[in-house]
Order: sequence, then C-alpha cells, then structure tokens
Amino acid sequence: MTTPAPALTHWIEPLHHAAWPFLTHRHLTELRRLETALTTTLATTTATTPAERLLAVRTALAPYTPSPHGDPANAATTAALAGFICGWHDLDLRDTIGPGHGRMILRHATPALRTIWAARINSGALVGIAATERHGGSRLTEITTRLTPHADGWRLTGEKCWVSRLKESAAFVVFAKDPNGRIQAAVVPAESDGVTRFPETPSGLAGWAWGTLQLQDVKVPEENILTTPDGDGERIFRDHFTAFRPLVSAIALGTAAGIHHHVLTTLQARTQTRLLPRLRDTTLTTLGHTHTSLHAALLATITATRLTAQHSTHADLWARAIKVHGVETAHRSVQELTPLIGASGFRADSPTGKARADLGGLLYADGIHDALLRSVGRTLTDPN
Repeated sequence: MTTPAPALTHWIEPLHHAAWPFLTHRHLTELRRLETALTTTLATTTATTPAERLLAVRTALAPYTPSPHGDPANAATTAALAGFICGWHDLDLRDTIGPGHGRMILRHATPALRTIWAARINSGALVGIAATERHGGSRLTEITTRLTPHADGWRLTGEKCWVSRLKESAAFVVFAKDPNGRIQAAVVPAESDGVTRFPETPSGLAGWAWGTLQLQDVKVPEENILTTPDGDGERIFRDHFTAFRPLVSAIALGTAAGIHHHVLTTLQARTQTRLLPRLRDTTLTTLGHTHTSLHAALLATITATRLTAQHSTHADLWARAIKVHGVETAHRSVQELTPLIGASGFRADSPTGKARADLGGLLYADGIHDALLRSVGRTLTDPN
C-alpha cells in the first residue's frame, strides 16, 4: 500500500497548474517521493529521543532531497515546497532536508573544505549557526567574539547564545571579529578543543537542542575561514538569510496548513458521527479565512524564493518581509483554528498545542519581527 502524501495532495498539487506551471512532472515526483519517505520514516523510526528521531529522519531523507540541478528558480521553488511538506508533518522537521546553514559552507568555503562538507551534508550531517550574543539579536556589528591571528591560523574566543541544533550539529559557522574589526565566518567542528556546549530548554521549537556555545582559544585553520570576493563576512550572513528566511516561512506555513487539515478532518468526523449536529457559521468563516490567508502567504513565499534564486535586487527586501508575514500568518491561523476543536486542541501533547508553541518560538528565531520590519521600512524610504 502506498503511503499517503497529504501535503502534496491537498495543498501543492491544486495550485500547481495555475500558480506554478514551471514545476515539471519530475519536480512533483521528487516531492511525492520525499513525502512518502517522510511519512514512512516517521511511522517506523525507533529513536527514543526527539533529537535522535530528527537525525534519523534527516539521514533517511538524504537520498530524497529534491535535486538542485536545472533552472535555479525552479530548484529553489521545489526546495521551499519540500520544506512546506516537512512543516506540515511537524515544525521540528525544518532541518531534516537540504543543507540548511551548511549552505554557507557550500557557497563560501575553499574547494577542499567544500568537498569534505558537501559529502557529509549530503549524507545527513547537520551544520549550526552561531551568531547571536547576549546583547540581543544577531547584530553582527556589535558582536564581541574574537578571531586573533596565530602562527598556524587563528584562535577563536567568545560566547554565542540560543544556538539551535546545539548537540546535533557536526559543525558550526561562527561569526566573529578579526583584529581589524571585520566580520569573519569560521567553520568550527563541534568536537574541537575549546568548544563547550550548555543546553537550555526553550518553550517551543524543542525538537533540536538549544543553548549556549562557549569558545575558548579554539584553533581555526586558515582554510576554515569562509570567504567572499571582497572579504566581507557580513555579506555571507546577509546572503545566507536572504535565501534561508523564505524557507522558514514555507516551513511555518506548512505547519499551519497541517493544523488546518487536522482541524478540518476532526470537524468532519464529528459531524459524520453526529457528535456535532452542524458546524457554526463562525467555524466555517474561520476555516475559509485561514485557508485563504495561508494560500496567499504561500504564494508570496514562493515569489520571495524565486527572487532570491534569480539574484533580484528585490530579494533581500522580500526575504525579510516574507519571514515576518509567513510566520505571523501561520501563527495567527493556528491560534484561530485551535478553539474550533475545543479543549482537546489546547493539550500540550496535541498537534495544535505543539504547533502553537513552536510557531510562537519562530516569531523570534531567525530574525525578530520588529527589527525585520524596521529594516524593511528603512529600505522602502531610502531615496537611493
């Protein structure tokens, strides 16, 4: 019996011909294979902890990650829709496909280092990012982590907080300042001498470990420094999140779409068994409103994804705006949908309860919304 692919069937395929005609049969086949493998793996994994389960899923899905070949915009669209599919099943699955933060290594490492990490990432290895510090947020110009020159490369000292994938990452891309005050991005293997991890417990997004990363005189070979043509490590951060934030939006919207489907099928079952004699008009209105809002946000998210892949001058603006819009739309939709199924929707172990907590965390992770919106407004009002 074929394992069902509900996200593809109920949300992606109906939009395919009208909204995304550029997606070929091959793209849809890749997405179906991915969702089938995902649902099978989720049903059969024997991992005992959430992190072990997620790593097992990531390893199992490595052969099913959509191909990056072909037209870059179409490949990026397929990757975003793959994220939507993962989010549909659980927001914690956001790092179970694709390179994630490892994309920085694949784009900016030396050829030798890129070859090593491409093989590891393609086999399921996870890469974390370490940018946020105690002063709040990820304002790179204010970071205090330092890279100092040494006879055999560099030494790295500092502290990063609220690092996701803390225990599971095979390496971290750490942002620091060199003696000239320039931002640099260094690849630091997780087991390096001088690296200490201190887990903390978040209220949402708890599938992967979170916490503090302390770095004390960590040896960093010269070849582990990521580069750009102009030596601007801050550009690595900006360019990465221009591509990453639409993916965050797609995954969040997938989670909310999955909750919409869960609530809808729950209500249908209750009316069919006469547990509910009929659905109230307010319930029907909420179902219609959230369905429309989520679809509109998904269409905008795919637009942002394609702008990035096409190197549009509007890509960064759209990426910042869509992270806010997509995540807030997903969060608001789940908040509106949960009361429709009554008290069961507020249980901590229910899909709706978990989605509400996870999406609440995503309002702050990968870019605090007030800061992102201020930057959008600043860009819009800049006469240049």
